[in-house]
Amino acid sequence: MTASPGGGTRGGLRRNVLGSADAIAQSLALLALAFGVSAAPAGVAASAGLATPWAYLIAGVGSLCLASVIVRFTRRIAHAGGLYAYTVRGLGPQIGFVGGWIYAIAYAVGISFVLIISSDFLSTVLDTNTSVHLSWFTWYVILVAIITVLALVDIRVSTRVQLVFAVVGVAAIVALCVAILARGGASGISAQPLNPANSPTIHGLFLGGVLAFTGFIGFEAAAVLGEEAIRPLRVIPRAILGTVIVATVYYVFVTWSMAVGFGSHHISQWVSDATALSTLSDRYVNHGFATFLDIVVIVDAFVAALAGVQLTARTLFALGRDRGIPTLFSLTTPRFKSPFVGISISVVLTLVLGATLGRHYGVFTYFALMATTGSLGILFVYVLVALSGIVYFWRLRTRDAHPYNVLLDLVFPLGAIAICGYTIYSSITPTPPAPISYSVWIALAWLVAGLVVVAVLLVTRPAAVRSFGRAFVGAHGEELGAHAPSTPAAPVEVRQ
Repeated sequence: MTASPGGGTRGGLRRNVLGSADAIAQSLALLALAFGVSAAPAGVAASAGLATPWAYLIAGVGSLCLASVIVRFTRRIAHAGGLYAYTVRGLGPQIGFVGGWIYAIAYAVGISFVLIISSDFLSTVLDTNTSVHLSWFTWYVILVAIITVLALVDIRVSTRVQLVFAVVGVAAIVALCVAILARGGASGISAQPLNPANSPTIHGLFLGGVLAFTGFIGFEAAAVLGEEAIRPLRVIPRAILGTVIVATVYYVFVTWSMAVGFGSHHISQWVSDATALSTLSDRYVNHGFATFLDIVVIVDAFVAALAGVQLTARTLFALGRDRGIPTLFSLTTPRFKSPFVGISISVVLTLVLGATLGRHYGVFTYFALMATTGSLGILFVYVLVALSGIVYFWRLRTRDAHPYNVLLDLVFPLGAIAICGYTIYSSITPTPPAPISYSVWIALAWLVAGLVVVAVLLVTRPAAVRSFGRAFVGAHGEELGAHAPSTPAAPVEVRQ
């Protein structure tokens, strides 16, 4: 470890400090399961109709296909760059860098779009129920300040705050569902929403599944904690796989309960209701519980933003350590080893975006613009990771009797590519209205910028490019494949 003139240290993140609960918290918080059912299911229901739970089941299966690829990487490699490092393994350092570049930027803007909704909800709830009257932007600045403090201190503070509030959010939504079922719903408990034949069309069902798939984005977030986790090659894959399974069961149960709550013959009411949770809470519990759920959704979006800062900062840390971007990003605080430069850039970008585009377009238009843009970037990286898995595990089939599995190493990745590709296509076709239509051009600009950066690096620092993604943590927490700044390291594979 070396000291930096700027006051930070260059040498790595803290090792062996995070357990299974911390890893689960990172993925669970970024999924924002309470926030995820506040409005999105109504959009899914517009396509899938009564069979909306089936659309979420289809999305869950697609997510498991992608998760299977990522999990197989996490069982061999623990790396702060997460998907960046996995893409390097199969597709090479140049494409891996571009993937990491887009991944970091996409999640960086994602912080702002969940936080702007959280701030707006908070402003509205307090304005309605208390004497506190502050604008959404004032709350936005306050929440950014809180996130900054939490992100800079011990990572365990952040993950445990995330875990507590993510669990509270899920428990509150499940409690509402239990209340709906206990009171028999609108017209009795029915299994009709669980019958895929009740979708208006097969196309509508699968289109609903594509829309529902975006609710699973972020399940892989625990991967960036690999270098800080205890026994990462066990903890991280279990956290990722467990999160996808929990999310699938949760989404199916909650959307089935919501369908029962509105009634089999009143799905159109669900589709047109932007505040479905509040409507159902008023109907089956009371108004006080509806207000409580509003607060739960606010906090859930807040912890998702916090998890997004941690993911972005660690991805930038890994890119900086590999000298793909300025090495300044590899600096960490002396006490907690927090990647403070990446954290600072994340929160500054969040403030700038909120103060400019957020205030210019308004909360919901900005949310739609950045949610679409960020999703396009992340989905593109998911495709790269799935392709990387196909290539990487094919190469390994002849090494030390590595068991090549056609289902896990070919069929599932191809399934993930198909669903991610179609989700990208359905996000931009038909062309959404402006300014949402700008999202594809913004995402393409990120891609072009990444290609330009890696092209310059190939000319100016080819040795650095060859060593991208090569330092990672082995089964017992030791650093493997580490390299001095001027010496590229050979890749080291970890087997269990």
